[in-house]
Amino acid sequence: MSKPSKTMKKNDASEGLVALVSTPIGNLSDITYRAVDYLREADIIACEDTRNTGVLLNHYQIKPKKLISLYAQTEAKNSVSLVNEVKEKKLKLAYCSDAGMPGISDPGCLLIKEAIKQNVHVTVLPGPNAALSALVLSGIDTADFSFYGFLPTKAGNIKTILNKIKDRQETLIFYESPNRAVSTLHIMREVFGDEREFALVRELTKIYEEVIRGKLGDIDELVTDVKGECVIVVNGFHGEKEIDERQLKKEISQLLKTGKPLKECAKELATKYDLKKNQIYKLGLDI
Repeated sequence: MSKPSKTMKKNDASEGLVALVSTPIGNLSDITYRAVDYLREADIIACEDTRNTGVLLNHYQIKPKKLISLYAQTEAKNSVSLVNEVKEKKLKLAYCSDAGMPGISDPGCLLIKEAIKQNVHVTVLPGPNAALSALVLSGIDTADFSFYGFLPTKAGNIKTILNKIKDRQETLIFYESPNRAVSTLHIMREVFGDEREFALVRELTKIYEEVIRGKLGDIDELVTDVKGECVIVVNGFHGEKEIDERQLKKEISQLLKTGKPLKECAKELATKYDLKKNQIYKLGLDI
């Protein structure tokens, strides 16, 4: 059993510090003063791609003391020695993914886990995030939402995932590459139906930023050539769920035999299957 951990209150590098640094998702001006200062001070800057991060560092005239690559395929292996170096030499480490918040559909999570494991202090320098930016731009409900990152590349696997979540009532957020965005939207149309509202947000914070809003049934007229990284926001399901009437009638009958009134049976099964009470009540009237 792992020992419980306690978050340190001091945000310094007296015993070493690993920081996830959020970077712009398009416009290089979208970075905090704190992030720029930390990148200047860091003993090591680790990043998903040294070329991409190099552009940002050059823009702000930051000359890194040490710049190394730590991408998805090497993160698990190299995080151990990297964190160990930070701990032994009491260094300040900055980690940047190619864009946005590290660890959100990007490397960074395993590095933080290793730092926690070695009892090295960790922190985050918050900043841009494509999923949240697209959500608020979409015009779709922001009260409740779920983020699913990138879907699989094969159509069959996409359908399997979407079928599992098609009845979820909260807003759904996905990342997608430009070459697959149109085909993914067609699969969503097949699974979610023509009337489901969506927004395709692309080129966030850049000159050609665009938000395409409409219903999935109209995607052929709305979406043609797609360029730039995309976020797809889909409205939640607000109709009545498909139900297995035979199974529900069987369970209603069993509950009625215990002496429970139909209203109470409907309430109990509605909670169990996340359905509307009147759906089950109507089935009970047929028995």
